[in-house]
Amino acid sequence: MDNSSPNHTFTISRQYLLLAILAVSILVCIFIISWARAPEYRPLVQDMRVVDAVKIVDILEMNDISYRAELSEHILYVLKRDADKARLALARAGFVLEYPDKALFTGLPEACTLLEDQVGEKKVKPLWEQPWFMQSLRLLTGALVMIVFILAVIRPALSALIYPQKK
Repeated sequence: MDNSSPNHTFTISRQYLLLAILAVSILVCIFIISWARAPEYRPLVQDMRVVDAVKIVDILEMNDISYRAELSEHILYVLKRDADKARLALARAGFVLEYPDKALFTGLPEACTLLEDQVGEKKVKPLWEQPWFMQSLRLLTGALVMIVFILAVIRPALSALIYPQKK
């Protein structure tokens, strides 16, 4: 018996198409979840050519501060939650990169004291500046995109493949 009838071939191709749609939808969902859970980095050093990059990286590693370097742009990024800790660690080592009113301070100890005070302060921040807000917003946006993707793309495609007679 020959199993290569046109109806059988059409059924097999529909099954492959169904599997392909499911695989693509799973990949999209995985991408959205990984995007939503990615940590937020903040620039620490804007121009790595100006400062001694090796010393800065050593200081960050000694203080267990994770960083990411963009060599093509000469920028060093740290996690947003570790930005104040990184600035303080660099100030203690002699690299005062950023603090308000630089002209008011004559020495490094004054800058370190200011940074230590800023790190120790518990400021009441608005809701959108809270550390958990951006990640929650990303997760919510990702969930919304996945729901719209399922309802607008996956569901019609699957129903067209499963019930080809309906129009």
